[in-house]
Amino acid sequence: MRQQTRLGTLLIAVLCVFALPAFAQPLRGRVEQRTFNDPTDGHLIRFNIYLPENYDTTTDRYPVVFHLHGIGGSQGGNQNTVVPRAFETALAAGNIGPVIVVFPNGYTDAFWADSVNSDKPAESDVLALIPHVDATFRTIASPRARVMQGFSMGGFGATKFYSKFPDRFACCVEYDGALLTWQNMLAFHASLALEIFNNNQAIYNQYSAWFWTVEHAPLLRAKPPLRMVVGSLVGGNRQFRDHLVATTIPLDYVETTCGHEVGCLLTAQGQQSAAFIASHLDLSCPTCATCDSIDFNNDGSLFDPTDVDAFLSVFSEGPCVPATATCNDVDFNNDTSLFDPRDIDAFLSVFSEGPCF
Repeated sequence: MRQQTRLGTLLIAVLCVFALPAFAQPLRGRVEQRTFNDPTDGHLIRFNIYLPENYDTTTDRYPVVFHLHGIGGSQGGNQNTVVPRAFETALAAGNIGPVIVVFPNGYTDAFWADSVNSDKPAESDVLALIPHVDATFRTIASPRARVMQGFSMGGFGATKFYSKFPDRFACCVEYDGALLTWQNMLAFHASLALEIFNNNQAIYNQYSAWFWTVEHAPLLRAKPPLRMVVGSLVGGNRQFRDHLVATTIPLDYVETTCGHEVGCLLTAQGQQSAAFIASHLDLSCPTCATCDSIDFNNDGSLFDPTDVDAFLSVFSEGPCVPATATCNDVDFNNDTSLFDPRDIDAFLSVFSEGPCF
């Protein structure tokens, strides 16, 4: 009888192993820990990156998903497994092709902003990561093949990046985002309101989707819906949903029975999110020219005449304007040729909402 019991227990264990859902299987791709030095001031930027299966045995180029972690996290942790696993499951189901996933470091609690009172340049690090990843890995180096997503604090950051820099991302997915208004930031994160934003709402606005969805509403109305997958942070997400509806910005909103846990959210809606992402990627020209952001002087204002003035000034080897701005390099179409008239043509084309070439 004991022998039969042991055999029965063993059989159940074996069946359970083979019955494990795809999201619980080992990764077929791999995650690497990487660092590089920021080109502006040399500080070390840490990130992890998931490379899909067969990355080393092909010459294929891949779309890139930037996944931003929640408060208390870093570039590592459980997200390095559950997020790629969800995409591998979606790949096996035919919902999306292979992707690269980048995990930036948000300095634990920087709310994906450049902190005023501490050394936490989280936003600038992500912006520096984009060209570094494109130069280092076989990406499809185009905004049309670049996705922003995040969980919790990372959902706050993802919606900020997508609404502040809509010309740099194809679409956005946020998972149970901590979509705090300034009043809620003061009420629930008073120490961070001081450390990160210096108790200044104007500074907070520069890093908040509440502000940028209004500022860039005309651009965002023409882009794909902002996908919101909600767990336990229902109140703030419904409030932001209603804000988007009032601003007539398209959205794809779904509530789940999950708590505040990214693994559950991906189990519940990861396949649908992957299909959503795939439907908004343009992979038609992996080696086409990839132009920089039209916000040449990085003041957060898109299709702004001051960017034309700044570009032409720097192209003529003059100063960046205004003097307080930080301009990009003049290789606007990223063909490695500097002070090239084709960059002027590309800049003026994109500024007129035409193609990059």
